[in-house]
Amino acid sequence: MLSIKDHTPIYSDSSNIRELIFTHTDVVIYKYDHNYKNYSYMSPSIQNLTGYTKVEINKIGFNKIVKKVECSYSKDSNNANLAEDFYGNYSILTKSGEVKLIEDISFHDSYEEGKLLTSIGILRDITPLKEVFDGLNFEKNNLNTILDLADIIVAVVDKNESLTKINQKGIEITGYSEDELINGGWLKTIPRENQLELEKQILIYRKNNLNKPIKMEVPLITKKGEEKIISWHITELHNEKGQLVYSVGIGIDVTKKRKEQKIQKIISQILQYSNVVDSLNDFIDYIRESIKELMPVNNFYISLYDKEKDLLTFPYFKDEIDKEQLPIKFRNGLTEYIIRSGKSELINEKRDAQLIKEGKVDLIGAPSKIWLGIPINSSNQTIGALVVQDYNNENTYGNKEKEILEVIGYSISRAIERKKLEQERKNLIVKLEELNKSKDKLFSIISHDLRAPFNSLLGFSEILTTEYDTLTIEEIKEYQSAIFESSKNLYTMTTNLLQFSRFQVGKIIYEPEIINLYELVNNNLIILKGNYIRKQITINTEIEKNLYIFADKDMMNSVIQNLISNSVKFTFRGGNISISAHNKNINGKEDIEFILKDTGVGMSKENIDKIFAEDIFSSQGTEKEFGTGLGLQLVNQYLKQNKANLTIESVVNKGTTFIISFPLSKSE
Repeated sequence: MLSIKDHTPIYSDSSNIRELIFTHTDVVIYKYDHNYKNYSYMSPSIQNLTGYTKVEINKIGFNKIVKKVECSYSKDSNNANLAEDFYGNYSILTKSGEVKLIEDISFHDSYEEGKLLTSIGILRDITPLKEVFDGLNFEKNNLNTILDLADIIVAVVDKNESLTKINQKGIEITGYSEDELINGGWLKTIPRENQLELEKQILIYRKNNLNKPIKMEVPLITKKGEEKIISWHITELHNEKGQLVYSVGIGIDVTKKRKEQKIQKIISQILQYSNVVDSLNDFIDYIRESIKELMPVNNFYISLYDKEKDLLTFPYFKDEIDKEQLPIKFRNGLTEYIIRSGKSELINEKRDAQLIKEGKVDLIGAPSKIWLGIPINSSNQTIGALVVQDYNNENTYGNKEKEILEVIGYSISRAIERKKLEQERKNLIVKLEELNKSKDKLFSIISHDLRAPFNSLLGFSEILTTEYDTLTIEEIKEYQSAIFESSKNLYTMTTNLLQFSRFQVGKIIYEPEIINLYELVNNNLIILKGNYIRKQITINTEIEKNLYIFADKDMMNSVIQNLISNSVKFTFRGGNISISAHNKNINGKEDIEFILKDTGVGMSKENIDKIFAEDIFSSQGTEKEFGTGLGLQLVNQYLKQNKANLTIESVVNKGTTFIISFPLSKSE
């Protein structure tokens, strides 16, 4: 840019050297007279630039060869920051028909009474420069096209942390438009805590003057609110003075990869844990806690199908509405539907209604907005189902969660199968140990407790045989009665002994069913009526007729008979026994509480502890009745088998109270 104050010497015709320079240069110096509307001076190089002489230019007018004004600025009008008074770019057509782009820079030289008289300026050919810029723009456009085709995010941020460029992949992943991101929206895609971590890493990078990209993974929140995991490589670009100009970030969407890695990690952890955990229930709990990292599991259960008993059991059950799930008969619910089909299925309310209409399922339990079931397989058979559900939000589970559970499902199936085998092996060892103890107990009972009634039976029989002729009628009746009572006691003892031995060796099959408690108690009172009438004992009952329990009927008959017989045995003649049952809420759980209370001799704490420790002991009744000590042992073990809880409260010489808590069951 030239600033000419004293131009007279420059344009002196006596300066042949300058004239020669201006003849052959690409730069044209001119002086324009605004009063006469023509050029008072133009360096000879105007002919090189346009093909026209100054005379020809003045004759035809410079505007005639200007084909297009590309741009023009004036300090007096639209650009107050312009150093020159005028700046313009023109496309001109030369005398030879060539199109050139020229640059025009001029300064106002003189005024008279505020009126512009002359301007001095420079014209130069910038066609080669335009070609360079056009090439750069072409390359820039090509680069933008290449960047938009790239399967990675490319983002450019200036020194003021303003986004200046983002490619199509970045727009696609974020869901925002380019304008939304560039106009300050890009920061809201990064959670605040991650912004702070990013700033921290950049400060460390700058402090240590590292010459390698910043590498870190940062969550990105899309316009739809979804979280993506982006692996960034950030490089800072500086000028020759070392000042930051731009930061260029290359981002790769690793969301799917990280999710797969997380799933693989969880599967690996599940398999590792399955090798060290002892309890199957603890293992399933661990499975649930692991899956919680991938999806909501507030309502989660595992159901296993016992084909022989046609029962559906729930070794693990967590639910917001149903607090506990007892074993049930294999019916026509969604769980059974998955087990029958052997296929995973995502079932919303519409699909559920369709299945009900088609008769494939029945409405069982509380309806849910979304229900997801995955089959559990073993030896090419479906043995159960893993289920998650949500009662309120249909969008909680989708195909993504279904695929995740299917991937995990196989590992869970194998792990559950292995844990079941381990559990069976451990149970077998424990069972063998218990059988060994039971054998010792049986031998003890046979060698000791059964001898007493036999001694009584043999003694009275011998008297009747050897001294019959000398006995009175009253004595004969007394001895016959004693023989009868001994035989009856011996029968009861033998029955308990057989039941105990069969239970210990697993010969008693557990077959639970819905039982009316009122009918159960009354039927057994009829059977035992002779026992308590003989001792003139009064039995009062207060049991609602609509109470039902889910238990094995044979076992429950044995429980009721043994409890009543025990109380009759240890209650004095003319005493009282009361039996009652009612609903009771215990810790937010509905149970049936069964209570049998007598006015007998009572038990010491030591003897109560022996019952629960499964130590066999026996005592004679109030009228010398014999026993094996197995009755209450059977009661305790049968109740455990039926998921009922036994409590014994007793005061010596005042009586004993037996309290049983049964899980509530509906009549249907």
